[in-house]
Amino acid sequence: LERGTELDLLTGLGNGYTTQQSGESPLLIGGGVGVPPLYDLTKLLVSEGKSVTAILGFCTGEEVFYADAFSALGANVIITTEDGSRGIRGYVTHALPLAYSYVYTCGPEPMLKAVYAATTTSGQFSFEERMARGFGACMGCSCKTKYGNKRICKDGPVLEKEEILW
Repeated sequence: LERGTELDLLTGLGNGYTTQQSGESPLLIGGGVGVPPLYDLTKLLVSEGKSVTAILGFCTGEEVFYADAFSALGANVIITTEDGSRGIRGYVTHALPLAYSYVYTCGPEPMLKAVYAATTTSGQFSFEERMARGFGACMGCSCKTKYGNKRICKDGPVLEKEEILW
């Protein structure tokens, strides 16, 4: 490309997290590649004066990343590893129950299902899905909700806990 070349881009599909209903002590739960999307959310919540707890889940201690970055923002960080080599042995749900006002989570679907079952407050769930085109036409990334199927690429990736049907 040469400087000054015009490009057609399609960006900003779907929706992200909102913070209006987070309360004073939101809980953020991320698993594996679901951890990075929670970093900027943590930064925003801390800037709003919230007391953030972040549970970060990994398979092994060698895979742990961003824990120091979350701590540097002022979040209380809890690490879980499936093999117990760092932090709490087990899944992210093994770090519950904690006192929290709202839950935000991002990770693989089995983790999201477990968090859904283990948490008692409202929250927002960000789905990791393969998305072919991002227009919602193929329905390949759909999720059942009480309002019918929602397309993760177009209607998500963040959905309210109360609308999700497992």
